[in-house]
Amino acid sequence: MNHAEGAPVVVIAALHFEKGPEAVPLGAACIVSALRERFGEKISVSLREGFASEGSALLVEKISAACPDAAGFSLYSWNRSICVAAAKEIRKRFPGIFLFCGGPEASALPAGLLLKEGGPFDVVVEGEGERKVLSLVEERFFPGKELSPRAPLPLTKSLPYGDSLESLPSPWLDGTLKIGESSTVLWELTRGCPYACAYCYESRGDRRLRHFGEERLLEELKVFVRANVPYVFVLDPTFNIENKRALKILDMILAESRKAEEEGLRADTHWHFEVRAELVGRAQARRFAGLGASLQIGLQTADSSISAHLGRVLDRKAFRRGIDILNAEGVVFGLDLIYGLPGDSLASYKRSLDFALSLYPNNLDLFRLSVLPGTALRDWSGQLGMEIEEEAPYMVLGTGTFSAGDLEKAESLSGGTDIFYNRGRAVPWFLQALKPLKMKPSVFLETFTEFLLSRSGKPEDMNSIQIEELQLSWLETCYRKSGKDILFPALRDIIRCHGALSRALAEGLSTVLDLEYDPDELLKAGDPESFVPALKKKKRRVRIFPGPRGPEIR
Repeated sequence: MNHAEGAPVVVIAALHFEKGPEAVPLGAACIVSALRERFGEKISVSLREGFASEGSALLVEKISAACPDAAGFSLYSWNRSICVAAAKEIRKRFPGIFLFCGGPEASALPAGLLLKEGGPFDVVVEGEGERKVLSLVEERFFPGKELSPRAPLPLTKSLPYGDSLESLPSPWLDGTLKIGESSTVLWELTRGCPYACAYCYESRGDRRLRHFGEERLLEELKVFVRANVPYVFVLDPTFNIENKRALKILDMILAESRKAEEEGLRADTHWHFEVRAELVGRAQARRFAGLGASLQIGLQTADSSISAHLGRVLDRKAFRRGIDILNAEGVVFGLDLIYGLPGDSLASYKRSLDFALSLYPNNLDLFRLSVLPGTALRDWSGQLGMEIEEEAPYMVLGTGTFSAGDLEKAESLSGGTDIFYNRGRAVPWFLQALKPLKMKPSVFLETFTEFLLSRSGKPEDMNSIQIEELQLSWLETCYRKSGKDILFPALRDIIRCHGALSRALAEGLSTVLDLEYDPDELLKAGDPESFVPALKKKKRRVRIFPGPRGPEIR
């Protein structure tokens, strides 16, 4: 509907990086919810979604179908060029349209987005968008008119960036985001980050921690639990930064899950949090374990001097102490590492990899540094002699200590580590297998990567069984070269048992194995060198299959 004929039509567009369970347009939905809450039927507002792989044409058609009077775009590094192209085409089709954009990329790199600079947009919304977009829409379509507010959302240009969150409506509670249409919920509990990590865009935002009210969070929680949402990703950059609040929210989740079960409802939602290891205590860890939650922890580098230069203090003893607590309580966690940081080198990256793997993480996420616009590191990059990609994702191409060639080697090593350790599900036995070889993890994984690159075929196409065969093939070679052949049959049985257990748990598959040793003895043992001489070979056939309380062996 055209504005001249009735209520103005406003479209908010979100373009996701790729299709997947986490493609949830939470930021754009928050804007839609705020507009609906403020203006009600005085405007028609809708959310339009697309994917970067589709390009701009399909997004243009989705927006055009609404015949919009105004359209807003949520810009990120991966979708900037596509959204700009889409907005230019929309302006051609609807010459009088009001176009605006916001999001991290617009705030960090606004140059070239406005009409006067050759871009398609009338306004760039920097920072948090709800109140600013409300003001824009009011000024554009209702100038000088008294509106009876539907919610206490003050509309004033003097509002500071990051005012109270108490009055903002929830897109999960008002139906803007539909529970059940996605297998994943993105749950926002807090805005702001008190840390000043130079590579992170959060450090340039509001440093104050501002929380959504507990009443809102409890209502959202009830919806998630009773809908038995498969996966909830808690968006707080550091969920456990305030111990009392973290414990209170974890207790709320546990209590609501128990209530749902008492009512005969399933409550097997998986909860995922980002935390700092140094802040983990026993009480937190026990609650995470009780939830069956998974954690992601930003180590980034194990070199405290590199970390300190980036405004991120690393106390390795405190970090390890927190991780030891998580391991003792049986909490699943992953670690992040970044290579290419200022002062980093291929050698120091390998040392960081060794440290990370010594902590028994469930997974490792390994990234080449992206020097994002709007970060302190971007401002310093010239002085630091960093070479950076001009276009997104703005990856580092070389530094004074990390050459382009070494960055390529680190990338290959990271890919090999992902296949052997992550996709190969090597967590339970990895360090156990390396001990007789007396090899550092990074050295072993480097040799595996060379072996992997020498083979034909695409590693990304391999399934877990094929990766397991590859692991066994390389380990057998390593044990033979080290003169440890006698130990390998026991290690092979251990790896095959763990592989079958993981398939029973993750895919619900049953596996029949012909083993040379008793699996019950093997799975309780340490490294092969310490127990193989005491074990007697006794060939047997076992079946490992999913049972009512987890995988079983017969």
